[in-house]
Amino acid sequence: MKKSSERAVLAVLALLLLPAAAFSQEKDKDKEKDAAKQTDYGYADFGVRFATGDVDGRPDLPFQPPLKTSKFNEYRDVRDGFYVRRLNLHFDNVRNSKDYLSLQSQSAIYRDQSYLGTFGSYGKFKLQFRFDEIPHTYSNTTRTLFAETTPGNWAFPALIRQTLQAPPPAGSSLQSVINTQVVPQSNFITPGILRRAGTLSLAYNLTRHWGVHAKFMRESQRGLRPIGLIMNSSPSASATSGFGVELPEPINYFNNWFSIGVDYGTRRWAAGLAYIGSYFQNNTKALTWDNPFRLTNETITNPLTGRMALYPDNHANYLNFAAGVDLTKYLRFTASITPGWLRQNDSFFPYTTNAAINTCGTGTQACNSLAVLPVTSLQGDTHTLAMNYTLVTSSWKNAELKANYRQYDYNDDTPVHTFTPVQGDAAAPGSADNTPFGFNRKNLELTGNWYFAKKSSVKLGYEAEWMDRSSRDAAHSLENSLFASVDWVPIRDLLFRLSYRHSDRNPDRYQDDQVADAVTGAEVVCGDTTDLTFTGDQRCHRRFDEAARLRNRADFLAQYSPSDKLTLSAFGGTLQDNYNRPGGTNSSVPLNFLTGAAATTSPYYLYGLLKDISYNYGFDADYALSTQVTVFAEYSHERYYKRMISRNRTPPAAAATLITACNGCDTPNNDWESAALEHVDIYSAGVDLYLGRKVYLTTYYSLAAGKANVDSRFLGDSSLTALVPGGFAPNQFLLVGTNAASNYPETVNRNHEVAVVFKYKLTERLTPKIEYHYQQWDNRDYQTSEMTPYMGCVSAPPPAASVLGCSNPILNSATSPAPLPGAASPFYPGFVVGDPSAARYLFLGVDQPSYHAHTLIATLEYRF
Repeated sequence: MKKSSERAVLAVLALLLLPAAAFSQEKDKDKEKDAAKQTDYGYADFGVRFATGDVDGRPDLPFQPPLKTSKFNEYRDVRDGFYVRRLNLHFDNVRNSKDYLSLQSQSAIYRDQSYLGTFGSYGKFKLQFRFDEIPHTYSNTTRTLFAETTPGNWAFPALIRQTLQAPPPAGSSLQSVINTQVVPQSNFITPGILRRAGTLSLAYNLTRHWGVHAKFMRESQRGLRPIGLIMNSSPSASATSGFGVELPEPINYFNNWFSIGVDYGTRRWAAGLAYIGSYFQNNTKALTWDNPFRLTNETITNPLTGRMALYPDNHANYLNFAAGVDLTKYLRFTASITPGWLRQNDSFFPYTTNAAINTCGTGTQACNSLAVLPVTSLQGDTHTLAMNYTLVTSSWKNAELKANYRQYDYNDDTPVHTFTPVQGDAAAPGSADNTPFGFNRKNLELTGNWYFAKKSSVKLGYEAEWMDRSSRDAAHSLENSLFASVDWVPIRDLLFRLSYRHSDRNPDRYQDDQVADAVTGAEVVCGDTTDLTFTGDQRCHRRFDEAARLRNRADFLAQYSPSDKLTLSAFGGTLQDNYNRPGGTNSSVPLNFLTGAAATTSPYYLYGLLKDISYNYGFDADYALSTQVTVFAEYSHERYYKRMISRNRTPPAAAATLITACNGCDTPNNDWESAALEHVDIYSAGVDLYLGRKVYLTTYYSLAAGKANVDSRFLGDSSLTALVPGGFAPNQFLLVGTNAASNYPETVNRNHEVAVVFKYKLTERLTPKIEYHYQQWDNRDYQTSEMTPYMGCVSAPPPAASVLGCSNPILNSATSPAPLPGAASPFYPGFVVGDPSAARYLFLGVDQPSYHAHTLIATLEYRF
């Protein structure tokens, strides 16, 4: 198969080269010179393309995933056969006038195609049409027994539902039923979406000062993408505690965007007014599915079906006014004001599809209060206002000063309704009221530029950002920033660029500061150890977008060309966010349980994200060994680090409302730390060869290698496990067994590419090209690389003496009931799947396995 594809490529290439070679021999030099003098109208690059290879990242699968629907084609459409890579045509002075016409295309006739057509008259009008298409393939390992009966409705076979509902036969497990009935009958699907967007725009100059413009864009998205859903509470060890499925979510919606405006301009001032409208239309309103684990005996906790509302139709309307004026010769003022109105009023679905809850309208029975909605639709109403004002002066020869003020208001005027929390079809019960979130953001920026030498300047500035929020944890915050940058060219062909920014954000108060102790009545603040009551939210927990933060950012760039043969450049930068600051809205004292020499971590003063740090640096070099040979090399490194602190909190019994009467329910002794570290290295090197004036050969190799680790550990005293006299231990250590902090497996991502490109200029207009690309993508991700349709428990094959499919110290203890034996799945033989938990959840098996691919392209570039 592979050899035949390669022969086909060589045959097509020969057909491309032979006529061109004959044409070249017949063409004498004088005719070539005359052709070179003709007007160049553009070029077309077309030919054939073939790709072959294997998906080799999942040897455990019982099938071979195809290459053309894998990561190889995640955002493109590489197919075998005829291929129009690029087309670029331009015609000036059409019919001896100022009119012009141009046409551009890329990857024509395939699903990653793009077209741009323009017709206009210089200084008068421009009419433009653009069409773009891009695919997104999510997975080629997907299997499901669900079938879409109508758009958005997924049915599961009734006989299998009945079998899964019944207790497994003696000596078997739920996994054996999955292996023998669900997996063998599952269909293969390739979830993916296709985005298409068409844009038509017109700009017309009515007079020398007046102009009008209009634009219309229509974008569609269609296809399927994976989505996870739970029914009632999350699936767990109890056979009746919840159910879950992963389904293909149907995507079928349009977004229409329209704008029209008018402009007026003179030498001293200009103004414009425009209307912008966005209209979203979803043709599939809901996602409905069968519970695959139940067919009869529906109860409040055992629904037969589930439903989730999809994105509602909505529209947004904006008016934009913009103006600019030269107040004096050296002073200019610009302004932009944009109010907006956003609306959404799709009808609500009933609370649930569960007939045991939704009893409204069943005969003469009165409506269950859980079935009655307070309103039939949201009546969503939001207003926005964006303003931008800038004042610039250049009164001094080598200096410029600028003041900029920006403001954005987001006001949610949606009426607040009281809903009845119900065990949802696709989630746990939520809040009783809808929350009208809103915010106001104001920015003031002052900058000054000093041009102290040719191509050299210094920039200094200050920025303040005020945030006012409604229905959020921090109502007000202020962030002050100082920044500076330098561009310095001390000698010709040597450039240094350095920038630095320091920001300090402080909220004035956080929501948990306003909680009162139910026993003492005193106000509870972050870090207060005198609070006696158990509260629902974790105190001192901060959201990263609202918390106090210290930010430092620095970037560096150097470029040097000591000769025409050598060019060198280097860069580096860092972004460091520090949330772990004592005092203010954080705790003023460390929250660590361990102190002194026994402390195992640096002090922390909040819960949530503490540090977010990134570094990057690299270099590149180009060296011309001769006029015919140039070599190049590039390297870059990126590093990301995040540190988070959280607490394991166990709700107390109803009778134990005080922390002092609750075994470890709320203590820093059960704090744990999670640190995420990611490295990315990118290498590339190659050579360009110019052999004479007709032959060009380039080859290069690139490698992008990334790996990530997430390490977790507990921060308390693990010896405090015994109860104190009286039966309570406020600081009892609970991070054991399934609650223990453990490290995640390492994720690895490596992308290799080797390319060879050969071009030969036969004539002034004909240039055949041959390209070969080798790509290899190696990926290992614990989140997807071991996905099977049923994930009750997955592990490597156990030792011969072991009867367990998964190692679990709690389930394997002497006091635990004997777990069901694990068994190698005949459909996924690389893993042993056990069923010690009886969790009810069916997956699609979504993954993008590793692959390697060879691509051969033969094209002919013809210049018109």
